[in-house]
Amino acid sequence: MSYAANYDSGFSTADFVVFIGMLVVASLIGIFHAIKDRRARSENIENYNYGGRSMSAIPLGLSMAVSYISALTMIGFPSEAYNYGAVVVWYAASPIVSGAIAYLYYIPLVHNLELYSMYEYLEYRFHVIVRKSSSALMILKSVLYMGMTVYLPALALNALTPLTLNWSIALTSGICTFYTCVGGIKAVVWTDTLQTVIMFVGGFAALVKTIVIVGGFGKMWNALERGGRMNIFDLSPDPTLQRTLWTVFLGFAIIKTNGVCCDQASGQRYLSCKSIKDARVAVIISVCVTIFITLVAVLTGCAAYAYYENCDPLKYGRITKKDQLAAVLILDVFSDIPGMTGLFVSAAFSGTLSSVSSGINSVSALILEDFVTPWKPHLSEKRKVVIAKLTGVFVGSLTTVMALVAQALGGTAISIVLTINGSLAGPVLGAFTLGLFFPWVNFKVVLTGQLLSAVFMIWMGVSSVIYGKPADKLRQLPTTTQGCPVNAMNYTTIDPYFNVTGLEQSISWDGSTTSLMNAVDTDEKPALYYSLWSLSFLYYGILGLILNIVISLAVSFATGANKPSDADPRYFMPCIDNPIFSEKVRRFFRFGVPEPSDHPEADEKIELSSPKRTKSLAKQFNSPLQDQWVSDKTDQNGEEDPIVSYSP
Repeated sequence: MSYAANYDSGFSTADFVVFIGMLVVASLIGIFHAIKDRRARSENIENYNYGGRSMSAIPLGLSMAVSYISALTMIGFPSEAYNYGAVVVWYAASPIVSGAIAYLYYIPLVHNLELYSMYEYLEYRFHVIVRKSSSALMILKSVLYMGMTVYLPALALNALTPLTLNWSIALTSGICTFYTCVGGIKAVVWTDTLQTVIMFVGGFAALVKTIVIVGGFGKMWNALERGGRMNIFDLSPDPTLQRTLWTVFLGFAIIKTNGVCCDQASGQRYLSCKSIKDARVAVIISVCVTIFITLVAVLTGCAAYAYYENCDPLKYGRITKKDQLAAVLILDVFSDIPGMTGLFVSAAFSGTLSSVSSGINSVSALILEDFVTPWKPHLSEKRKVVIAKLTGVFVGSLTTVMALVAQALGGTAISIVLTINGSLAGPVLGAFTLGLFFPWVNFKVVLTGQLLSAVFMIWMGVSSVIYGKPADKLRQLPTTTQGCPVNAMNYTTIDPYFNVTGLEQSISWDGSTTSLMNAVDTDEKPALYYSLWSLSFLYYGILGLILNIVISLAVSFATGANKPSDADPRYFMPCIDNPIFSEKVRRFFRFGVPEPSDHPEADEKIELSSPKRTKSLAKQFNSPLQDQWVSDKTDQNGEEDPIVSYSP
């Protein structure tokens, strides 16, 4: 279709009212829950981080969904579909895999053990060092991820309003840091519920209006075919091609599994539910919402291509980053409806606020539970809440810094974020997988495998961000400026290979490089650039997972594996243990681990809700630190902490 942008459009007064109204409501929710808890005298760490373990499954499921959707979905996925074709629709199918794994294995685990930190499990199964190393990796991943999620909507706001990029970043991180630190998990969950509605309405309205303008689904499909973008069933097995059915579906499924199963934000929501049943309902709701919003975002990118088929806004100079595509699309299609541009920006910001608020809350919980409490085990509940809030402010400030650094990165936000997540998520998911399903490994072996795989994957990820990927592996699909008006309102058709100077324009228009500084000539790049470093960024999570498992199992059997008969069944989850299978099959997949009823400690349970939780937990769970921490098993009155019954 011909290009028909309204160059007089902008962020109107109505748009500002809608957008500012969303930010005000989010802040008021945080203030409300802070005042409510203070009046009820329930301002303790149990209530602050876990909502008293009695929250409804519906808001928790919605919160879990939008915690991992963020602006990366609302803004990043349309850009992915526009530039790389409909194959990215497989992003929407991946949550089915991660949701099923959480439903079957991780929800029963965290509820039965009543974990305060997801990584407590790794201490009980292996050693406190494995717990802290995994927690540190996930904290690093979360901060890097939050930095990118703050940066993306700031790009959109910068493209639509007079606000500079730096002020947009400061506004985004400041608001979500405020209501998260003030109101805790309840503020996060209920704000996420509101933001889910905004994302539904804003995203769906953008899709429908764009499809109506281009003439319907039929014309959209025709445009995709003309542009070579109907590549949904790209079954190429080449692992260096960045986006195929296999890389998108399998690679993103592993990254999502780490988030839904091993991330503190998910664990907090599971434990905020009343029961295993409610937690499973929450994860089902989360999967359904994630699939729907992801599909809407991908289809919006497809419709955007049909709309801009003859006049690419990046080559034309209307935008300076690929990820500003959704913003300029909304500006064009809703130019005649006051407030709708503000609604879409609110939807993008809602995704960011939900992800960053969840990240700040979960990272502060991790720092408190994994690093502060073991060092100061007798802190009062009031001091714990104060520390959690101060930590949240620090993490929010660090997120702002990371968002500012993100301006120097080339490539699409999706590729950068998934490179970060895959590099750090695989080794951590590997530690959990080894603990749950492989009874032969011990803590030294797991720690070795995790550290080696993490170092290798971080090296891979950093190299990928610095050097980028070869153009033939990126396979960015062609766009044109043939239908663009010339010299309209200061916009001029520019050479598609022109590279604007400055950090914000550090990527070539043809997408042939996504390097950090765009200063390394192709001929000067190392040989690994064309082989190992060409591996799809979506496979980083799988590679890290496999490396950890292979290294750990190999070292275990080479140095003397643990006896499965000595394993504690409380920390083991057979991959097949459903009554629909025969007893022989189920016994085989226990790998020699005793049945819970046959284990001498099967009737023991730790009372984890006591405020006097100390290092004695390691003693009670038969941790390798048993001898070291025997003296800590008593409370402040010199009496032993209670032990009550447990069964998985």
